[in-house]
Amino acid sequence: MITRKISRVALYAFLFFLVVLLVGPFLWLTLASFKDGSQILTAGSPILPVDENGNVSFRLDNYVFAFDYLQLNTLFVNTFLVATIATAFNLFFNSLAGYAFARMNFRGREVLFRLILASLMVPGTVMLVPNMIIINQLGLFDSLAALIVPFVMSVYNIFLMRQTFLGFPRELEEAAIIDGAGTFRVFWMIAMPLARPMLVVLGITTFMWNYNSFLWPLVIIQSPENGTLALGLGSLVSASATNAELYPVMLAASVVISVPLILIFLVFQKFIVKGIASGALKG
Repeated sequence: MITRKISRVALYAFLFFLVVLLVGPFLWLTLASFKDGSQILTAGSPILPVDENGNVSFRLDNYVFAFDYLQLNTLFVNTFLVATIATAFNLFFNSLAGYAFARMNFRGREVLFRLILASLMVPGTVMLVPNMIIINQLGLFDSLAALIVPFVMSVYNIFLMRQTFLGFPRELEEAAIIDGAGTFRVFWMIAMPLARPMLVVLGITTFMWNYNSFLWPLVIIQSPENGTLALGLGSLVSASATNAELYPVMLAASVVISVPLILIFLVFQKFIVKGIASGALKG
């Protein structure tokens, strides 16, 4: 009994250490975003933001200036528009491809699937120049569409959706076919609802990837009105490297940009755990 209690205390202590290790940097980031530049860069300054009299004081000027400096309203609209549309197309097309590889029999299916998986070995940066040339020839350079079109397909998502569909019993689909349902109707009405946990997981990860994407927008976007949150934060990081007064503004912008992703995780946490667990069981 005593040994069990000691083990439980040790487990809780280890978990608390992990929480501090993971949450600590973000907590410091949040508290520092309410300070001025001198407090952040001064060694031995208190963790909580304080005024000149030593009283706890949270400065909101950094957040106001961050919104004005970066035009965060425009960047938020652009980023959410791109991430939402790209995620919706990504889930639909990758689910179609995954279902085809899992359920439809056609010549060369396995060879084609292995070739698609082999493309995972190609680093993403290698495709920057070919994608840029294609986007330029399509007349989409420096547009929000250029941030969507190259990423409506994902080999990794195709693989996971194929594995998910392979784990479903064929009897449900065969019964629907006997009742006269076509292939697409079986896919849309039977397979997709059953794959909802995995779709939620892939939807969140795909949305987060598009939300945080920096390198591709950096090379394809030139107009400020077509910028994204990652580009705006990157420009602010560069500016704060030479201007200490912008450092707390950069921290404030980092907090604002990270809040939507935190909220998404908290809202869909149950579905994420369920999707990962179901994927692990099928694997």
